[in-house]
Amino acid sequence: MKCVRCLHDTAAKFAEAPDKSGAWEMYACSRCNFTWRNTEEPEVITPELRDKNFQFTQEVSDLQILVPVPPLKK
Repeated sequence: MKCVRCLHDTAAKFAEAPDKSGAWEMYACSRCNFTWRNTEEPEVITPELRDKNFQFTQEVSDLQILVPVPPLKK
């Protein structure tokens, strides 16, 4: 399934309404870590309507390297 944020085919459904009513479903992208519900506003879950400033267009490898957390002191 295509992610609405990074537009890669790396998203999947990971949760649904516990009462099995189909009232909502949740999706997550394994590439950019974006999560969304199928009940979000169209401006959030429709790539053509999303604000381009909120699209993830970088390659993950191009992102800044996070500073590692040092080990706990004894």
